[in-house]
Amino acid sequence: MSSSFIAKPRDIPLEVLKTEALNRRLPAHHRKKKEVDQKAKNLRAGYNGEKALDFMLGFLQNKPLRVLHNLRIHDANGFFQIDTLILSLQFLLINDAKNISGTVIYDEFGQAIRTSKTGEEENLGNHIEQVNLQYFRLLRWLRQHHFPANPIEKLVIHSNPNTIIKNITNNKAVSNTVIHKEQLLTKLDEFTNTHKKPAFTKEQLEHLTVMLINAHTPKDVEILEKFGVEPEDILCGVFCPECHALPMHRIKAKWICHQCRATSKNAHIPALKDYSLLFGSRISNRQARALLRVGSQHIVKRLLQNEHFKCVGSTTNRYYLLCFSEESLEIRR
Repeated sequence: MSSSFIAKPRDIPLEVLKTEALNRRLPAHHRKKKEVDQKAKNLRAGYNGEKALDFMLGFLQNKPLRVLHNLRIHDANGFFQIDTLILSLQFLLINDAKNISGTVIYDEFGQAIRTSKTGEEENLGNHIEQVNLQYFRLLRWLRQHHFPANPIEKLVIHSNPNTIIKNITNNKAVSNTVIHKEQLLTKLDEFTNTHKKPAFTKEQLEHLTVMLINAHTPKDVEILEKFGVEPEDILCGVFCPECHALPMHRIKAKWICHQCRATSKNAHIPALKDYSLLFGSRISNRQARALLRVGSQHIVKRLLQNEHFKCVGSTTNRYYLLCFSEESLEIRR
């Protein structure tokens, strides 16, 4: 099979980046700060949980498989998402990653309950029914697109090595479906031994791979609207890359932190990335001056031109297009 083993790479979702940008730019006392902060942590943990599967998947590179990460497909009921879908000639495998710390107890219904050190219980939802719904919607999508009948397997994969899983009622659905990530290769061997007869030709598998990739629609959100945050609530200024103080000051062609005295030539780039995540790619000189807290129109013009951002419009309504790749938008602090 000629195509790449990883047919659809794992891109960090824009919702993660936008929520983290909003969290960085909200004052500590803001009424939505706690909610945004928790959501940002949850989204990042979910993404890290999905990434944790990559080590195990690396052992499958020599097998005739296709791996598609972060699929989001439209159907009659809206959109359904699959963390990782593995395609083989014999079967498809839905992988739903969970990054949960502590002890997770599954009851007779497949409901997941986390217990804290103090004994408090937290309902994490029904993982079995969640992955069953993904199965049903994928099966329906395949039928609608006239693909041949084929087995679809499904797994709920706990990616945190410290998670303790308890199946207190010996629910077979749980024991057959819920695993630690280290068991993935063993389960794949089991499925391969169960489904020995090819369900696809190589051409059909390649066609399905392309169809799924083309059907993928990335999730985007108007992040300020989602949390009910007003534009004027957003903190302006350039963060210090060393101590994270706000704002740095632009003095003699460099940024200077008055807290730790660190200097930087390009500390304004993360601020522009935050702006593009929160407000979109168009920014005027006036908006950039307010964002960077720089009074000089000429200094800001030079900063924007130095990054080779495309300039659009006449003098009175000129704006720049902040073009960043999704990969480069991730800001590590």
